[in-house]
Amino acid sequence: PSGSVEALRKVTDLGKSCDLLALADYRLIPKFMVPEHADWYVAFATNRIVLAYTDNSRYANEIESNPDKWYEILMRSDVRFGFSDPNKDPCGYRAVGVIALASIYYNNNKILDVLIAEKTNMEVERLEGKINVYVPASLTVESSDLFIRPKSVDLIAMLEAGSIEYAFEYKSVAVQHKLKYIELPCEIDLGDPKYDDFYIKVSVHILCGTEKENEIPLKSIVYGFTIPQNAKRPDLAIKFIKVLLSDEGKTIFESLGQPFLEKPLGYGAVPDELKSIVEIVGE
Repeated sequence: PSGSVEALRKVTDLGKSCDLLALADYRLIPKFMVPEHADWYVAFATNRIVLAYTDNSRYANEIESNPDKWYEILMRSDVRFGFSDPNKDPCGYRAVGVIALASIYYNNNKILDVLIAEKTNMEVERLEGKINVYVPASLTVESSDLFIRPKSVDLIAMLEAGSIEYAFEYKSVAVQHKLKYIELPCEIDLGDPKYDDFYIKVSVHILCGTEKENEIPLKSIVYGFTIPQNAKRPDLAIKFIKVLLSDEGKTIFESLGQPFLEKPLGYGAVPDELKSIVEIVGE
């Protein structure tokens, strides 16, 4: 298992065969895979970013009673927090983006400066009404209270062991691991498409300094999948997709904190076997 960006690059860069590629950001498929590695994709589920913690986290009682103070608590010198690597995992660049959006939403530049710019070698560019965050390919952490790991789930063990107090996670991950969490304002948690015009005020540039450098404008979280053109058993992938998109699959996902879209959205040359269960919306 790997973060979505890394998983995708196993196909596009390393040429590894893959029967079904599911990503935490469906927009990565048209950006990096179409048309050379895939000619269709489906968007099917949503999520949102939350701040996860445990009963043993420092200031747990305070954040429960005053969730709006979450960023003030994270900025305290005795608090350790983490997120996943933006260069490898969409949850990572989304966590960075959420922090940048918070600095706009709360009109407080210190949020982004203290939590990101002063603790890493990421660079921040503020334009009128917009923020760009540049993540070097050789990302380094320059503080003992920030932890960056390849995948967001890698932080779970650290939370449970008390190595960190807080972690930016998908709500579904927090629910599945029975973690405590606070929900962030809808304007910054990337969970509601009606706020896409606000989310897009932040762009995270990943893999900076390499030919793979890419700008990712923030938008609401939507998961997606495709069957890459180098798949060895696309027939089995189709069977799995039918189960995934069934009422049973939807019920399982939603019980684990991850709602489905009203109807899966298909783009491109969607296989005939799937056309009856997705809504074809684009090329």
